[in-house]
Amino acid sequence: MMRFKNGLFRLFIAGSFLFAGSAMAGGEVPLASHRAVYDLSLKEIKQENGVQNVRGRIVMEVDNQCEGYVLNQRMLVQLENVEGGLVTSDFHLSTWEDKSGKSMRFSMSSILDGQSVEASDGVATLGENDGKVVFNGEDIDTKELVLPKGVLFPTAHTRIILKSAKEGKNLVSAKVYDGNGPDGLQDTLTVIGKKSFSDDWSDADQRMKEMPYWPVQFAFFDLKGQSNEPDYEVGLKMYENGVATDLTLKYKEFSLSGELVQLDFLDKNNCQ
Repeated sequence: MMRFKNGLFRLFIAGSFLFAGSAMAGGEVPLASHRAVYDLSLKEIKQENGVQNVRGRIVMEVDNQCEGYVLNQRMLVQLENVEGGLVTSDFHLSTWEDKSGKSMRFSMSSILDGQSVEASDGVATLGENDGKVVFNGEDIDTKELVLPKGVLFPTAHTRIILKSAKEGKNLVSAKVYDGNGPDGLQDTLTVIGKKSFSDDWSDADQRMKEMPYWPVQFAFFDLKGQSNEPDYEVGLKMYENGVATDLTLKYKEFSLSGELVQLDFLDKNNCQ
């Protein structure tokens, strides 16, 4: 059985860049408050590591508040080995990010087979030349993390991706701190595909009909390593209002497919 590491469950933190972004100027569609549920299934086993099957679920909830975005996400994954043994991981991440992209509060926990393996919370801020993350709690060894100049939080990263997509650009490269504890800083490379429209939405999803989307591929690189190969990759269809579908989560050991099985819009306020 492969060894679990916290990075495994950052796969949808990548997707959260697409759910947590703020609306842009110029009359663009504001990103919607919504709750999305995705069922995960095994797509491919890439290496012989004892894994026989993987399944799980991701639940994302986004609240577009007037001063910032609240994002709550939970990812529950169960791995089965060739002997039939099961390993269950439960990952939670909650963030609040102001719409200027300069401040973020976060809380993260990772539970393996009912036992806590990692937890952290704190505040991240960005200044003109650099940034800083201050962690709370006695159980974490790292109390502060310095962020280099030019780092983005997920909201600002999304804004740049959407702006680039609308302008017909196809590459975005950035360092991003996502709130995932002391290891939350990564290099990212995003490839944006051609604008498209989908006919897959039912009559119950009227606001999604005629909504444009872009195929997006994220590659995430460990800043501590020297490899040109990404740590993991995430692919999805990114809609203009922040809804994502058709997830593909790629790791060195295996890849997963994520199917959107439930989508509820949360009309809480009129914030843009």
